[in-house]
Amino acid sequence: VGGQYQPIEPNEQGWLWSNRLGLYLGVYQQQLRYFTQVGELVPLPEELVQQAQLKAQQAEEKVEQLKAQLRALGIEPQ
Repeated sequence: VGGQYQPIEPNEQGWLWSNRLGLYLGVYQQQLRYFTQVGELVPLPEELVQQAQLKAQQAEEKVEQLKAQLRALGIEPQ
């Protein structure tokens, strides 16, 4: 406020709310992490990549399952 730091009171979990960021700052698995207003962990960029890779792998597996079902019905997928 006015170029001066102001103390922030922690919530029940010990997290600190940042009005500027719209996020809590707290500790998760011994790391300093951000949390949403409802307490959800904000994923790190590498976690987002891992999630995207997992979803892509699951989608590929689903495509292969559907192709196998089509073949079982006598339809050759393209």
